[in-house]
Amino acid sequence: MPALHPVPSADLQPGRPGVHEFSVRSARSVDWVWEELTSDNPLHWCKSLRAVRWTSPRPFAAGTTRRVVLGPGVSADELFFQWDEIGENREMAFYVQSATAPGLSRLAERYRVEPAPTGGSVFTWTLLVEPVGGRIGARLAAPVLTLIVASLRRDTEKYFSA
Repeated sequence: MPALHPVPSADLQPGRPGVHEFSVRSARSVDWVWEELTSDNPLHWCKSLRAVRWTSPRPFAAGTTRRVVLGPGVSADELFFQWDEIGENREMAFYVQSATAPGLSRLAERYRVEPAPTGGSVFTWTLLVEPVGGRIGARLAAPVLTLIVASLRRDTEKYFSA
């Protein structure tokens, strides 16, 4: 599997090139949402993901690894570099170490779950996708990335609002 470049936490900031972010409000508690994200079948509600499985034993922390299968012959190995459960807030972040998907230079994600002011929780999903080819590659990939992020958002909103 081809290696991708690591992503420092600072690069996962909204407004930076290649960063996409959306938030989903849920009537469910922070703990419930976090348990879904860390379950044995995380992200099962996302139709674009075939399988997501942990490749590290519990308890999970920084250094945990996971494999994602997007389709036949397309997979990615992830390394979690952040794992925080402080008070009511929960946050984890990873970058993809290697992937069979062509055309990627860097890919990282952050999941943040925090209490909503009026009860329930807010789940914020931040993605950084950097294709090879610099600005030209980014322009060419933009329509596909927009569709992928919209699909993840739609599936997540549907699942967490149920």
